[in-house]
Amino acid sequence: MEDNSKKRKLADGPPAAAAAVGAVSPPLSDLTTGSLAAQLLVGSAASALESLHQQTSAVVDSRKQEMRDLVGEVEDLVALCGGVWSLNEDETSGELKVNAGGVVFPVSRRALLMPFMKRRYISVLLMHHAGGLPRDADGHLYLETSSAFFSLLLDRMTLYERGSTDTVELPPSKASDPLYAENFSLFMRETNFYAPPQPPPAAAAVAPMEVDGQGGEGGGDAAEKAIQDSVRAYERSLRAYLRAYKGLVRQKEEIETFIRHMKPFFASGDSNADAVLSVTVMGRKVCIMRKTIGRLGHNHPLMTRFSTTPPCFANRQVRQVPADHFMMIVEFARRISTMPHSQVISPPLVEEGDKRHFVEDIEMYSLKYQPYCHLPAADGHEFIVKSAEEWGKVIDMTGKASPAITLIYKSSRDTFGYQSFLNKVTGKSGLIRPTQTSGRYKVPVFLFALSGAFDAPTKIKLPKESQRVEVAGTQGVVKADNMDWTANVCIGCGRLWLGFAGPGPAADISSCQQWNNKGELPDGYKGPTVNEEGHGTLAQSSNFTCTELEVWHIGQATHN
Repeated sequence: MEDNSKKRKLADGPPAAAAAVGAVSPPLSDLTTGSLAAQLLVGSAASALESLHQQTSAVVDSRKQEMRDLVGEVEDLVALCGGVWSLNEDETSGELKVNAGGVVFPVSRRALLMPFMKRRYISVLLMHHAGGLPRDADGHLYLETSSAFFSLLLDRMTLYERGSTDTVELPPSKASDPLYAENFSLFMRETNFYAPPQPPPAAAAVAPMEVDGQGGEGGGDAAEKAIQDSVRAYERSLRAYLRAYKGLVRQKEEIETFIRHMKPFFASGDSNADAVLSVTVMGRKVCIMRKTIGRLGHNHPLMTRFSTTPPCFANRQVRQVPADHFMMIVEFARRISTMPHSQVISPPLVEEGDKRHFVEDIEMYSLKYQPYCHLPAADGHEFIVKSAEEWGKVIDMTGKASPAITLIYKSSRDTFGYQSFLNKVTGKSGLIRPTQTSGRYKVPVFLFALSGAFDAPTKIKLPKESQRVEVAGTQGVVKADNMDWTANVCIGCGRLWLGFAGPGPAADISSCQQWNNKGELPDGYKGPTVNEEGHGTLAQSSNFTCTELEVWHIGQATHN
């Protein structure tokens, strides 16, 4: 993106063709003729051209204001987070001093600005948004992340900077450790909104406009050809404008995504919330921001441990908890507070023989040794899953470590109507694509229970041959094999039906049936038995009316 002055200049430049179309000299109304018929024609032509001039002027003025407004929104987004578009020459060399989690590191600006790194979130944050970051007591930039992760990242950047590698990646030994993998996945995401602007592609040729049935270059006299040329030039100008405008909209969306993901790392403007707190662990200083702990809940035990004001520990040394346990607890809490919504935050890797002791220590600090995942924005609706702990367990069941999660369908918002359901889920990546009649898809399927049938969120695996989904089309139904019942959707070879009725389908998809073979139900099942064979159900009964139904798309996010 260019600097502000260039954007303003772009916004002020009207399409050349518009000005050409509206220019008439001398005004036709000033011409004289002895023929009344000719005068009428001249007046009609003058009126048409004046109307055209007014219309094109209005379009140009409206588009110019549209562009000014959008440019202003982009500038405000960047400025509110301490951002700058361009870097001074002295800001592109030397080192930054960055306090990452309590350790001050020298960070090479040159490495941050090299081709592989310059569009990464970490580089954009430190190079273009340093003015929006908090500072520690010594005035260093403070980055709310693990010092162990940041040290490793800088080591990998050093290899890249000196030419030993052509990329920056986690070593295999760290790729399975959530402390490193989750931070790397976030900070190495890529954005292009500070990339140099690319020249727009050449305008596509526009077919000649037909006038009174005549087409092509030779289809009319010189005046008709001139009009056709003007219309084509006008269209080319509008298309060029539209490409530029859409490009700026995409950049605004990228900036919004970047800011949303980086918001926990920016200073809030509240000096108390932005305070960098610290304790000493085995001679090592460990820092965390007050607002980071505050996101874990009011009066969280970690706040007591780090705070310098009552209630707090008088001793600034951590002695009762093993140093490695305390460090892992702090970093887990930090990740819970700073990782984006919809990303699974996995518990720390712990030696198997030490796990029992670690669980005791982490629970002392009001955390649980389990995955967390913050619920996405509710938009005025409550979700079926109520907590980050439950959501983390559900997403963890999918096996996707850093997923991108999107709510596709919600019955209280979209109704239980089957057509509404189809409209929301059809064509989405990895979801159903029904035909007019019906469709059958072999896909990985499992069921899970949040409560009721089990004491804790539990995954129910299905046989491989039963992992499929059948969906009725707009003019069809899904039929049971052994009874005269039909439905709209059948999941897991009949283990879950939506819109189920006899003869069916039901009026909407809230009419459901759900059951599982006895042998599929894990230990701890305490739900009802639905038949003499001992089958069970995850609901209160096998046939039930659903009160809320949600469909989520869970894709694998990457940092590229």
